[in-house]
Amino acid sequence: MLEVRDLHVKFQNRDREAVAGVSFTIRDGEILGLVGESGSGKSVTAMSIAGLLPRKKCDYRGDVLVDGEDMLHADRALLRKVQGNKIGVVFQEPMSAMDPLMKVGRQVEEVLVIHTDLSPEERRKRAIEALTDVELADPEGVYNKYPHELSGGMLQRSMIAAAIVARPSLLLLDEPTTALDVTIQAQILKLLKKLNEEYGMSMLFISHNLNVVRKLCKRVAVMQKGEIVEEGCTDAVFFRPQHPYTQHLIACIPARVKVIAKKDAEARRLAADGAAGAAAVPEKKAPGSAEGAAMGPEGTSHGDTVTASGEEVKGGERNGR
Repeated sequence: MLEVRDLHVKFQNRDREAVAGVSFTIRDGEILGLVGESGSGKSVTAMSIAGLLPRKKCDYRGDVLVDGEDMLHADRALLRKVQGNKIGVVFQEPMSAMDPLMKVGRQVEEVLVIHTDLSPEERRKRAIEALTDVELADPEGVYNKYPHELSGGMLQRSMIAAAIVARPSLLLLDEPTTALDVTIQAQILKLLKKLNEEYGMSMLFISHNLNVVRKLCKRVAVMQKGEIVEEGCTDAVFFRPQHPYTQHLIACIPARVKVIAKKDAEARRLAADGAAGAAAVPEKKAPGSAEGAAMGPEGTSHGDTVTASGEEVKGGERNGR
């Protein structure tokens, strides 16, 4: 779906590269989390994928392939064909990204004006369907409102609707939950997961919050100073970080949240084991065998559990209590 190979971007008014040799892939239907502090190069990477780099103000090289088409060196005609149609973008600040003088409905259906021959009535219907897909309570009412008339959560949902109305195969989300309170944040993450499952959209989810990424993404890449310093399965990176920078990010997460994360990982492992067990009855293993001591994704053995207080309890200790 997406392949980024040895991407370099350097702005002409900066001494160092904003992106320094980044490479990664996103498969069809996959959600990849891109994590790092402000200034690490996450947004520049996303803008390179979307063809939104200010080319006259930066030097760039590498390859950015979206379904085989090179977006980094694409001409204006190809960019116009792909942007909004094959690639959708949800920007960080919806209030500043949306036109304050244009009603929300017109902004949602704008991509349909460019990429389809639908009539005005058909475009309106598609736009309202998209606003319904993002679970706005009154989609027709929102269609006729200006951005300043909506709350932050409603505005973010409207921007997501504008990004998905043409059913793109790749969705780039640049810090879509940063300005939202935790309740609305959880709703947006649930919505994104639903869109991924229903439409099979591949997603690049950018955030500085590794815990938020953990809730949505199965794979994560960590960026620092324009480079990807660690990449892997989200549970592995979260519970067994290898790079010092990733370890510092994990150390910033409150202990209570880590306990919840550990329980979530254990629940996913048990669900996977249950699905595998339904397909085939596993052979019984001796208590002291190597298989019986296999490590779980959270760094504990399969026989270990985590108490409500977060204390790790070994299988043998549990039997002796």
